[in-house]
Amino acid sequence: MMRTILYPEWIIDGTGGAPTAGRAVIVEGGTIQAVVQNCEAEPQPGDQRVDLAGATLIPGLINNHVHAVLPGDSTPFPNVQWQSDVALALQATHNVGVALRHGVTTVRDCGGRQTIMIEVRDAQARGLVQGARVIACGWPITISGGHVRYFGGEADGTDGVRTMVRKVVSAGADFVKVMASGGGTPGSISHLPSYSVEELKAIVEVAHSLGRKVSAHCTNTASIVNAATAGVDVIEHASFANPDASYRFDADVANQVANAGIYVTPTLQVFRDMTDILPEGTEQMRWRRMRDGQRDGARGLRELGVRLLAGSDAGWRATTFDTFWKELDELVICGLSPAEAIHAATGAVAEAFGFGEQFGAIRPGLAADLVAVEGDLAHGEMHQLTQLRAIFQGGVRVS
Repeated sequence: MMRTILYPEWIIDGTGGAPTAGRAVIVEGGTIQAVVQNCEAEPQPGDQRVDLAGATLIPGLINNHVHAVLPGDSTPFPNVQWQSDVALALQATHNVGVALRHGVTTVRDCGGRQTIMIEVRDAQARGLVQGARVIACGWPITISGGHVRYFGGEADGTDGVRTMVRKVVSAGADFVKVMASGGGTPGSISHLPSYSVEELKAIVEVAHSLGRKVSAHCTNTASIVNAATAGVDVIEHASFANPDASYRFDADVANQVANAGIYVTPTLQVFRDMTDILPEGTEQMRWRRMRDGQRDGARGLRELGVRLLAGSDAGWRATTFDTFWKELDELVICGLSPAEAIHAATGAVAEAFGFGEQFGAIRPGLAADLVAVEGDLAHGEMHQLTQLRAIFQGGVRVS
């Protein structure tokens, strides 16, 4: 079988280890076979040599929080509920294709309507769709009248949420997503919690008994406390908002999250994007305050030892699928090194959701999801992620 041998200048392998230089990556049959010194990687007849001098090789990026059925063009939320399943599936197919062409080889979809994203996931795995690999929750579980209720996951009370978890898992969900607070959907309240601790515990208990991790949308401090107390695996957003909608980082709550070993996806980019596109005025000032509050929260969580994951909330509001570099740039602004930001968008995500033995790092035995970026990324800027020399997904060159 023909091998592909890549010769980058530098490697950030996605394990969290220090960057290396002078090493080659040998790929065969869609899998990384070896990472060796350049002198040990002599091509054999029929091998394909890929010269990546002056480039950094990283694992394919994993966007840990997207909504692929959404357009990311500020379409008003109520409009989504009137679109057909076919229209939403076509939007999702387009978005995962855009993501792949920009170096994102895997996306974790945090909610669409019913089974649409499960079906897109399966189509991509069968080769019917060229796009990022999809990790799907199917549809989020939410209270009656709650955030993204139009996706079909309304459930109340411990019995109701237990039933809904079983429905989601039986439909093929890779993980369970719960809206522990309101959000941007009109009629829901983002600065107040939704589910009680008892309801969240019921969700976690059933999901874990069925081998699924639980991810909780938390846009206020009270909901973070509820989710951490219930034992969720990942918190999305982790916004430290108060009942009056003001932001104030709470170190005691952050310590609770850290001590429980819960991962956090702070979704910083969506706040940056809204701040950038709005004209000067009251609304932009509101989003700037939220952006600054979100950055303060991410800094505080990191300083207390919480493991941060990179997810942009692509599809929501004005965040598109071709600008994931901004989320990593936000993590750097919040104190991560470039190599740490890459880890948060590769190996850390794979480990958090149990895919660490399949993809997410440059080491033998894993899928050859690889991206070559111009320059020394470990000592550069995240904007370099727009300057791609090569993209491989499962050993197949995409670009």
